[in-house]
Amino acid sequence: MSDLQRIAELENQKSELEALVIEAQDDGDVVGRLNFATRLEIVTVELEALKELDASVAEVAILFGGAPVDGSRSIDAMFATKALTYFQAIVTRLFASNLRGELAARGKIRGAEFAALNIRGVATGSFGFVLEEKDARQASVIKTPIRESIEQATALFEEFTQEDDDDFLIDVDDINPRVFTALAKFFRHLEKNEAVLKANLPDRQYTFDRAGIERAYRRISETHVKIEPVTWTGTLVGLSPIRRTFDFKRDGAEEIISGKFSHQVSQDYLERIESEEGITLGDRFHAKIEIGTIRKPDGTISVSYTVTDLDEAPPKRS
Repeated sequence: MSDLQRIAELENQKSELEALVIEAQDDGDVVGRLNFATRLEIVTVELEALKELDASVAEVAILFGGAPVDGSRSIDAMFATKALTYFQAIVTRLFASNLRGELAARGKIRGAEFAALNIRGVATGSFGFVLEEKDARQASVIKTPIRESIEQATALFEEFTQEDDDDFLIDVDDINPRVFTALAKFFRHLEKNEAVLKANLPDRQYTFDRAGIERAYRRISETHVKIEPVTWTGTLVGLSPIRRTFDFKRDGAEEIISGKFSHQVSQDYLERIESEEGITLGDRFHAKIEIGTIRKPDGTISVSYTVTDLDEAPPKRS
């Protein structure tokens, strides 16, 4: 049994023992209350120790229910394979996005091999799988990048399935178009197969019922994502090395656009951006930019700009 499964088992035991302590106290059963209280203390100590051990590494139990699942006995193999593939794709894209603060729309995903999850065991209660990062048993003082990516993935599940349409419209502005596409495939797969989902982390549990899955699917169907690559020549007028954001004025245009640097930007430029000497504001560049457009269900449009490459351009002639 994995630590994550043991945590879920201890959580159930703790709830049952808490109820038994209250029941014994109401009945005036002093001996029973003491026994239950002692067992409760033992379970609580073990539970907190396991939570502390798994506080930083990436481990998640993904459990499915609904049409593809026969209780806790079996699951449709093709459904499970695709669902895990789509979930891995979400984690990989979030992991790559966190490397450089932004994610390009095409090409091989940088760091994908480091974001790969292993199946550690079968999760019971419904039917699912315990997934963990490689070398997950190694202690980590801070959360690993993959753990953060999994937490972001489950938070996005909450945003997609939430009941408030207005809050969803706000939240979608912050979703990278490529991450959005990966989420869309995952929820379409769940909806098509009439499935429900649970996601259990060491310190929190999520449940996404049919109504939530249907809301997510509807929002995905009514949201359109477009990514257009362009090459512009212009002047770098603003730069934030810490956030890795830029302000760029294209030749012949009055508008100044703002966006982020992709992980595809060459290491040379990233080092220059982060150094004291840096890149001089006012320098001209040929910039490869991806324009990500998300048309939301209410008709409003969210536009993002991502620089995927920079080449120095000669000064503009007078």
